[in-house]
Amino acid sequence: MKILNKLAAVVMGAAMFASCTPPAPTSYTVTGILPDSSMNGKEVVLREYYTRTVIATDTAENNKFTFEGVADTARYCYVQVKGTRTVADLILENGDITIDFNAERALPTGTGYNDILRDIYAVCDTIVEENMKAVSAEWFAKHGNDIIGIVLYDSPLFFTLDADTQIATLEGLGDFVKNRDFIQKELNRLKARKATEVGQPYTDFEGKDAAGNTVKLSDYVGKGNYVLVDMWASWCGPCKREIPNLAEVHNLYKDKGLTVLGIFVWDDIKNLEPTLKAENVTWAQIIDTEKVSTNIYGVSGIPSIMLIGPDGTILERDRAVRGENMKPTIEKYLLKK
Repeated sequence: MKILNKLAAVVMGAAMFASCTPPAPTSYTVTGILPDSSMNGKEVVLREYYTRTVIATDTAENNKFTFEGVADTARYCYVQVKGTRTVADLILENGDITIDFNAERALPTGTGYNDILRDIYAVCDTIVEENMKAVSAEWFAKHGNDIIGIVLYDSPLFFTLDADTQIATLEGLGDFVKNRDFIQKELNRLKARKATEVGQPYTDFEGKDAAGNTVKLSDYVGKGNYVLVDMWASWCGPCKREIPNLAEVHNLYKDKGLTVLGIFVWDDIKNLEPTLKAENVTWAQIIDTEKVSTNIYGVSGIPSIMLIGPDGTILERDRAVRGENMKPTIEKYLLKK
C-alpha cells in the first residue's frame, strides 16, 4: 500500500507541473487597422485569392474593419478597401489575425500560417537569383501539400524558375495543392509551351475567317514563306501598339517571303471588323473564339507573336519578334534566302 501511495503522489505531482496546451481556436477574427479616416464608410471585402469568391464584407469605421467567422480549412485570401489600393494578403484560418496598414508593408500577424506568409515575403525580399532554385525546392518540399504551397506558387520562388523546373515543381506537389483547377491549368499551359518552344515544329489548328469559313494555320504555313503569327484582341492595348510594327514588315516584305497572319483570340467576333478598319489592318486573320490556339501554344498573355519558318519550324517567339526587335529579326532570316 505504501508503494501505491507513493506512486500516486508522484503521478499527482507530475500532473501539477505538466504544461497545458490551450484548445485550438474554432473561429477567426480578422482586424484591419487603417491609416486614417479617409476610408471610413467604404466597403471592405474579404475574397479568396484565386477564385475571387467573396467570403465576407464590412464597412470601415473608426479607422478599422473586422471580419468574423469559422474557417473549415485554411484559405489563401486578400482584403481590399473598395475604391482604393489598400490591399493585403492573408491566410484565413481560425484565430485572431491583425493587419496593420500603418506598417511599411501590411502583412497579417497572429496565427501560424500567417507567420509563415511573412517569412516568405522576407525570403523573397532578400534572396539572390543564384540561390533561387535551391531555396524554392526547400520551401516546396516543406509546404507542397498545404496552403503555403499555394502562396509559394504565387511568389518569385515559383515564377522566376525556368519552365522545366516549374513543371517538375508542380508535378511534385501534394494533392491538396496540385488538384486545384488553376494549378492544373498552369501545368497544362507549361507543358504546351514546352512542346511549342523555339526549335519545335508548329502545331496546326483551325478557326474561322471573317466570312465564317473554316481556315487552318496550315493554309498559310508550309507554302514557301516565313509566317509571322500574331495572337491579339481588340481590347488589348499592347496588341494595338504592335500593329504599326506588323504593318511595317507586312508592307515591306509581303512580296519578299513573309506572310503576316493575325489570330483573333479572347474576344467577340463582332469586334474584329471595326478594329481592322480603325487600325488599318490589311493582313489575313484567323478567328479563334474557342481558345484553341492559345491552349496549344501555352499562351498566358497577349500579344503573343511567333515566327515560323518555311519548313514549319518555330524560329522565334515573343521578345525576339516584338517591338523594335521585330524588323531586324525578320530581316535576319529573310536575308538568308
